[in-house]
Amino acid sequence: MEASQNSQKPKFNSKVKISKTALRFAGLGTTLAASIGLGAFGGRKLDEYMGAEKPLGTAAGALIGLGVGMWSVLRNIQSK
Repeated sequence: MEASQNSQKPKFNSKVKISKTALRFAGLGTTLAASIGLGAFGGRKLDEYMGAEKPLGTAAGALIGLGVGMWSVLRNIQSK
């Protein structure tokens, strides 16, 4: 009787595990892209406000966004 009960239990599907992992890393990639984009956007607005000839604010904002995004991604990976 026990053998028939064990066979009726749903087994953990490896496709579900793969899709959860893929979704998690897609979310981390989105987080990184959004932080870089927001940093670059903020830097561009700063360049426009300051009337800068060279897009130094945009570059600095993108680098700051990269740093913040990487910090967020690494913190998220370490916590799980």
